[in-house]
Amino acid sequence: MSVDKIEALVDAIASLKGWHNPDSDSYQWRNPLLVQSFSRPGKNLISGDGTRVFSSSLAGMRACVFDADLKIRGESRAGIKKTDLLENILRAYGITELGGQQTVVKFLKRALKDDTITKTQPLSWFLQGESK
Repeated sequence: MSVDKIEALVDAIASLKGWHNPDSDSYQWRNPLLVQSFSRPGKNLISGDGTRVFSSSLAGMRACVFDADLKIRGESRAGIKKTDLLENILRAYGITELGGQQTVVKFLKRALKDDTITKTQPLSWFLQGESK
């Protein structure tokens, strides 16, 4: 059995955002990627800066995997396409610094047992071999 590539990406970004640090906003808001809320006001619970607050870690993780999948498929408002690179989706999640991008790449290499992954990995690679 292999690890789902999109879930590994979410795990990598979540790790960088402090998902396992109980003092972090990511943990407290049950929002691994600190995704923003774009729904109509009052529909979802949000923080003061517009970050979505989930009722459980499972709900937050599901929403974040869904969000990453939409972005990778080129179906989100972020304007990212399947032909874009890993570094493009990382920027969409606020990871603009080279050090943060390299941390995500190192995590993915370990999680997916693939030393060929780079920050210039095409996003379409995350969809290869999937059964969704």
